[in-house]
Amino acid sequence: MISYNMLDCNFLCSYIPELKEEIYAENEYLGENLPHCLFGNILNPLVVRMLRKDNFRENPLLIKIFEMYENLAIYGDMETRNLLQVTLLEYLWDEYLIYSRAVAMMGGKTREINEYISEYIRKPNKI
Repeated sequence: MISYNMLDCNFLCSYIPELKEEIYAENEYLGENLPHCLFGNILNPLVVRMLRKDNFRENPLLIKIFEMYENLAIYGDMETRNLLQVTLLEYLWDEYLIYSRAVAMMGGKTREINEYISEYIRKPNKI
């Protein structure tokens, strides 16, 4: 079980040690453990940048991040799954290219949680 109170900079670094400096700097800036802010501020812009690249499927860091998303979806408590849905996945719904590529990277349980979003946000249109 991944409980919400476990979601701190150490947890994030355990999945993506490549971003250790950025993670600790953001955590210091926040001044306290705010998982929605920490995860969103670190991951959201990075994931979108990586999904824009043609070789997104082969990006080892992006693969790790989506593996972490799947673990949050499978093993997370209710608050952890809320962070995944509201902070991380909703962010990927603004643009068709990003949305479709993100869905291609998702594991089954992450996709299931992602589908809940369609109840209150319209899927982006292909332009």
